[in-house]
Order: sequence, then C-alpha cells, then structure tokens
Amino acid sequence: MFTVLNIKTHNSLLSSMIKIPALVKAAREHGLEALTITDDNMYGVIDFYKECLKNDIKPIVGLEVRLDEKFVLYCQNYNGYKNLIKIATTVSEDNIDLNFISKHSNDVICIVPYESRRIYKDLNKMFKYVFIGYKNEEEKLKIKSSNTVYMNEVLCLDKEDEVYLKYLQAIKKGKIVSDVIFDKDNVSLFPLTHTNEENNKKICELCNLEIPFHQDLMPKIESSYDILKKKCVEGLKNKFGLEAPRIYVERLKKELNIINKMGFCDYFLIVADYIDYARNNNILVGPGRGSAAGSLAGYLINITTIDPIKYNLLFERFLNPERVTMPDIDVDFEDVKRDRVIDYCVNKYGLKKVAPIITFGTLGSRQALRDVGRACDVSLKKVDNLCKKIDPRFSLKDNFKHVKSYLDFNSELKKVYKIALKFEGLKRHTSIHAAGIVMSNLPLDEVIPLDKGHDNFYTTGYDMTYLEEIGLLKMDFLGLKNLSLINNILSEIDGITFESIPENDFKALKIFEDVNTVGIFQFESDGMMNFLKKFKPKSFEDIVSALALFRPGPMQNIETYIRRSRGIEKVSYIHPDLEKILKPTYGIIIYQEQIMQIANVMAGYSMAEADILRRAMSKKKESVLLKEKNKFIRQSVDRGYEKQVATDVYDLILKFASYGFNRSHSVSYAMIAYRMAYLKANYPLIFMKNLLSSAINSDSKTKEYIYECKKNNLAVRGPSINLSEDNYIIDDGVIVFPLTNIKNVGIGAVKAILEERAYGKFKDIFDFVRRCGKNINSKVLENLILASSFDGLGYNKQTLINNLEIIINYGELGELLDDDFLKPELEIYPEYSKAAIMNYELLVFGFYLSNHPVTEYRLRESSCVEIKKLDEYFDKVVSVIVYVDKTSKITTKKNETMLFISGFDELSKIDIVVFPKVYEKYSFVSQGDVLKVTGKVEKRFDKLQLVANIVEKLN
Repeated sequence: MFTVLNIKTHNSLLSSMIKIPALVKAAREHGLEALTITDDNMYGVIDFYKECLKNDIKPIVGLEVRLDEKFVLYCQNYNGYKNLIKIATTVSEDNIDLNFISKHSNDVICIVPYESRRIYKDLNKMFKYVFIGYKNEEEKLKIKSSNTVYMNEVLCLDKEDEVYLKYLQAIKKGKIVSDVIFDKDNVSLFPLTHTNEENNKKICELCNLEIPFHQDLMPKIESSYDILKKKCVEGLKNKFGLEAPRIYVERLKKELNIINKMGFCDYFLIVADYIDYARNNNILVGPGRGSAAGSLAGYLINITTIDPIKYNLLFERFLNPERVTMPDIDVDFEDVKRDRVIDYCVNKYGLKKVAPIITFGTLGSRQALRDVGRACDVSLKKVDNLCKKIDPRFSLKDNFKHVKSYLDFNSELKKVYKIALKFEGLKRHTSIHAAGIVMSNLPLDEVIPLDKGHDNFYTTGYDMTYLEEIGLLKMDFLGLKNLSLINNILSEIDGITFESIPENDFKALKIFEDVNTVGIFQFESDGMMNFLKKFKPKSFEDIVSALALFRPGPMQNIETYIRRSRGIEKVSYIHPDLEKILKPTYGIIIYQEQIMQIANVMAGYSMAEADILRRAMSKKKESVLLKEKNKFIRQSVDRGYEKQVATDVYDLILKFASYGFNRSHSVSYAMIAYRMAYLKANYPLIFMKNLLSSAINSDSKTKEYIYECKKNNLAVRGPSINLSEDNYIIDDGVIVFPLTNIKNVGIGAVKAILEERAYGKFKDIFDFVRRCGKNINSKVLENLILASSFDGLGYNKQTLINNLEIIINYGELGELLDDDFLKPELEIYPEYSKAAIMNYELLVFGFYLSNHPVTEYRLRESSCVEIKKLDEYFDKVVSVIVYVDKTSKITTKKNETMLFISGFDELSKIDIVVFPKVYEKYSFVSQGDVLKVTGKVEKRFDKLQLVANIVEKLN
C-alpha cells in the first residue's frame, strides 16, 4: 500500500489549495487505501480523520515542525497522537526545542527531508523510527542510507492549479507575485505516481490511529449531586418559604433525578459558580437564554431568574434523557465585563483547562478579489469597483454571470477574478469564537491541541464542530451590550436592581403599545416597530409573543394573530382539549413547547418523547415523520380522539414545527426588553443619556438617539468646555454633549483638557489656550469653537474664528504667561446666522444637533411621514418634508427637462423624481431648500424613491 506522505491542506494557512473533503474524494477515486496530512498545525485533524473513516480510508496524521530546520512527525497510535498534540501546542507557544521533542517522541515516527539532513543525527537518537525524505532521484542518490522515503510536498490536487500557488504565496507574504520566488518543481501533484518505496508502505503499516470520542472530560466536583440538591432546596425555601407549592417540589424532584442520571450535576454547579461570581462583582447577568430558562433547578440556584412554572416553560425542551446530548446553558453577561468572568474560570480551573474556541476566517468572494488584486498589483480602486458589483451572499462562480460583461472590457480584472475563483473558501486566518468556551477536568493539551496565537492566551486548536463529540464541555459566555447599558442606568438610580423592577408597570407596557421602542432590546428595528403598530401589545405575554412572531416563518400568521387578538376573527382550537395550550396565542402554534404539550395531551407522549417528535418535525426527517404520524394517530385514537381529528392536529403541528420558537428564550429576552422599557418610561433622562453614551462611536445611532430625545421632550445641549466630559452627562435636567464626539477632537486632546480643568474652570478662551495650547492644534481649537464649546465665555463663534491666529499665538507663550498678562484685543464680529451655525454643526458633529432644518417645519405639518417609515406606504401617496442636499437635471429623449432631488430629514435620505410635466411647475428647487413633497412611494432597483406630484417650498 503506497502512501503519500507530505500533503498540506488549506489548514496550513495560505499555503495549500487543498480542502479536506476534496482530498478524501480524490483519494477514494484513485483507489488509495491510506491518506496523510502534514500541516504545520493540527487544525484539520479531526475533520480529516472523520472524513477518511467515512470513506473507508486509513487516516495517517502528521505534523510539520520547524526549528532551524523542518521535519515531519507522524503518530503511530493514540499515545503518539497525544504527543503530537503537546508538540503542536508548544509550537504555537513559540517555545519548541529538541529537548521537548525528545520528551514526546514515543509512538511517533520522524521523517527528515533531505534539505534538513543536518539534524538527522540528533533526531535519530530520539525516535524509534527515523527516515530521510527525498523529493527527486537526485536527492535519493546522495543519501547514503536505505532508510529513505519519498515525500515531495503536495499543495494542490490538479496540475492546472500549480500556476496559482505562487499567487497564494504572494497573498500570505503580503507581496506582489512578481517578487515571490516559487519553485513548482518542489511541489508534487496528487496522487503521486512514483517508485514503489517500501518505507512508504512501512510507515502506513506502523500508523494505526484510533481517536476516542465521547470521553468523560467534564470538570468534576466531589459529591456534586448532594451539593446541587442542597442548593436547590435552599433556593426553594428562599423563594417560597417552608411550604413550597407541591407543583414546584414535584418538578424539582423530577429535574434533579434527570440531571443526576445524565451526569450533569457538576455542570450545573460550575455554571452557577461563575454566575455567582459575576453577580457578586457587579457584572449584570441576563435573566436567561435559550431552553435553559425551562429548568426549575437552574432558577433555584440562580442560573436563571425566570420562574419556569409561572411562565409555563418545559424542562424537557432543555434536557431530555432520550436525547443524550450535552446540556446547553448559554449565559449573557455585560459585553464590557464578559472577559472578567472567563478570567475567573481560567484562574479557578487552570490556564490549560479553560479555553475560548478557535474559528477560521475564509477567503470570501470580495476578500479573495481584494487579496488577489493586491498580489497582482492591480489598482485598489479598480478592485473595489469590481467588489461593489459582487453580491457577497453568493459565490464568485454564481456572481460571474452578472459581472461577465464588465470583466470582458478589463483583462486585468478578468485575470484577478479567475484566480480568486480558485481561492474562494480557503482558510485565511484564525480568530476566536464570539462566545464559545470549553472546560476540561484534564489539561486541554492532553486531548486537543491548543493555539497560543491570540493576545498570548490559549484557544482550542480545533473549531467547535467536534469538541463536544470529543467529550469537552462547551459553554457560551455571551457579551450583551444591552446589559452593560442597563447596568450603567441602574448605577445612577438608588434603590432599584435589575431583578427588583416591578412587573406589569403601566408606563413600561405603554412603551410597546405606543411603539416608543427606540433603544429597547430586540424592539428597535423598523420592521419590528411596524409590527408593533399593528399589534399594539398590552401585556408582558404580548411582548413574549411579539418576539416569537416577528421572524421570517411565523410572519405569515401575524395578520391572523392580530385579528384574533382583537376579536375580529374567531379563535378555533380543532379540539376543546387544546384550548388550554393554545388560548394564550389565540389558537395559533407559535412555540415549540406547544407542540410538545399537544403531543402529550392528545397522544400521551411523555414530554421527553414529545421533544424528540418536535426535533424530528423541525428537521423534516420524512422517514421519522411518517413513523411518528402513525404513532401519534394510533395513540390519540386509543385515548378516545377521532382519527380525523388526530390526523388534522398532527398535520397542524407539522405545519408549524419548522418555525415554532423556543418559548423559554422568548420569555427570557422579553424580560430584558420589558425591564429596559420600564427604565425608559420611568427614568427617561438617565436612560437616554446612557443610550447616547452607548452609541458614542456611531454618528448614525447618535443622530437617531438625539432625535428620539427631542421627540420625548428631552433637551440635549451642545458641548461646553467647562462642563462636558468624555461621555454624556446630565446637568440641571439637560443632557450635555461630550467633547469626544466633536470631529477631529481626539481622546488625547480631551484627556488633556479634562486633566487641566480639574485644577479649575477655564475663565475664557485665552485661559484655555494658555493652559492647554501645547496639547491641541489649530484644527482642534477651530472645531471646539464651531461646536459652541466656548459659548458664554465672552465672545461669539465668528469673533473667535476670525481671530483664531491671534488666539493661537497667545497660547503658544503658554506657561510663560500668568493671569495678569495683558490679553490681546479681538476685533468683534456679529454671530453667524442660524443657518450657518446649523451647517457648522453638521461639519463638526456629522449631524444637526441643536436644530435640524426640517424639524421646525415638521411640527407644523403633522400629517407628513418620516422618510425612514416610507416602506410602510409603498405604492401610496404621502407627503414628506426634506432638506435638499443636491439636485440633478437631465434632458429626456423628448428634449424635456426632469429633476432628481436627493433629500433628507432628521434620520434618513430619499431620492425624489420630478418628471417633466411636474418640473414645469416646480423648477425653482435648489440645494438648501426645505420642501414639502407629495408623491407616490415606488421602488427602483429595490430602493425606495418618491415620485413627486406637488412640491412646496417651506423656507
């Protein structure tokens, strides 16, 4: 059996064009019985191993190691594999040496390439089996030993792909391809037709790797069941006193029995511990997430704060003894403090027992074009123009028909496109999973490789695909920006905590009914707000339903749901026994838990069986569905239901199963939304101040939130050099704009200003430049002035701007001056006009702060629609108020003039088309006008536009 001994896959980042499925497929097609990979890491090992076994090919796992010279190591068995894991981890630490290699040489075969023969003697002392690798006959003749193997490097599968390897090298090295030296003679093609080298066969026979899966690697806590039970009983007493309701006691007994039987007591205690750490260290934790909110045990030990019985949540949706998979307790933390919780776990369990999960960035369509464009030294502007024509949702192959005519006129870009087609989908770089963390009772590098390539800490060397299958406990530590916002708000309010926010507050519920949900978690998108306008939620249960309904699948039921909720349409349940389950959702199945309850009530399924049915339905497994349908109908009939009713109910739940939502998750996230609404309704100034602070790096969000303040009668004052901080503050009932949000005023300048102001407020602009002049330049000073930062300190803006050079010259004397130094006299100018001041605000903030050209007119024209809401009025005639940003006239084929207007209001832009007959009446339009335009909302190229009928100039 001949074995190809030196195959690199695209896991050797930007070095190979070989993807593992294609490699295994090629091996199978060529009749190979064994296959190797020898990447310079172990990223792809499990994927390779599983793919080989699936195709009846023997997997041989190798690792290329580079010290001063490179060599390749192969594991003979699982012990050798564990040694490779240790070596791969140490390579990533950049701490590898021959001494370490020697300590981990058992059950490992070593091949030293001919060009690395200088270290052959050293390595020959360490390993039982050491071979010298040659890549051509010339090298073989020079080797004075029979201990040889053929091992030229394989980097592509097809001969036609050889030419592209140099471009891949150029991308990796950040060079132009003409500067890359790449010898294709040193690269072999797959599947190698070469001399029948006996040692190649020998290595194949020596390597017999079996990787164990489903190992018991969860961290262990002694007497975990007893501890968990005790904590749950204490929680029951704390929440309900000595006489807990029987339903809670029975539910707890059932849950503890299942948790213990499935071996997850340790897991619950581990999660509870790091959540306790977070809560004890002022890190806000979400009330729950996903199906875990259905666990009473989790509620009683404070993993969640959602009472699953009160909200009718099912434990079996979370943990099912008949669905033996790892439990999944995902936890939301404040995004800015999430890392502190991970650090706590690392410190508690050990540096190599807790690790974030690695992910891989790939060459997507646009990225591939840009990387290849750079390698080919093609103008970045040209490549960017091409990228704009690419739909990133589709591959370059699928995009080709749309850009073919464009490429036909540019041979340079056509070449780039052809090369990029070859590279699309290759792994490009490593990254870190946004939330995933694994924990182990053993050092992780005894079961998987670790990678130390990110900020000097370890990540897993395998991605999340197989970690749980190996036996590692995966947890999601999610960072939620809204929790940071909430905690900041609560820190400014005495006597209230996240959990103590009262239920069913009228003002909080009114936020949803009035669609005043800007800034509210999950409820501030335009689409959701449009839905709320129709739905008009009036209770917490309505908020829960809204989250479940507003998704692509269930959206088709929204109109029916709303009509039934208002009594316009009759509610039907097919059978009276389903009324209790479906009454809260007006006879419509919107939750996965409802499917389970129906199967339980009608067909006598246990909740565990019902969960299996629910999963099969959601995944549309036809063979399972047919079998389950017969079972459901048979058992329903046995319980006294008519066969037709049973059939109708099964078909109904099958229809809804694919988009039924997890009610546990919906309740959890509705709770966050409701509590945010409570804070917005009852503490609007503090809420909006912190909401603005959360958007300090986003002009569009800042603009939206300032407009929201105005709509809610909350004043936002411009920056003040003696009052503003590096974030928004409240002063005398007014939100004050920060210095950091002024264009060209950097963090360093703001820090210097605040440090100096700590010694006393600035008396005037001369005092300011005397004390701060060395830390700011003329552009910073100019923008501070135009932002109104010096208003009220003696001179108006135009006077300061026109005397800027005198002021700067004065400030350059700096510390040589004292308070008594004669200040220069400034020539006085009248203040800028209101329109000029507004334009300067646009310049220094990126939006209008004090006034918007449109706002004062909107107050008079209450019937006008905001531009951002025009999608609600498609194909209808409406009126809008716009500020004219620019105009463009064109002459039609009939030699008539028509006009295109680009206009905007406080938040959004719109293109307005004025056709010739209408233009004849309204040719007066020019840039800077404020117009009331009445017209029809249409679409052009999937973009809304307004076709004008009437144009009225307001200013």
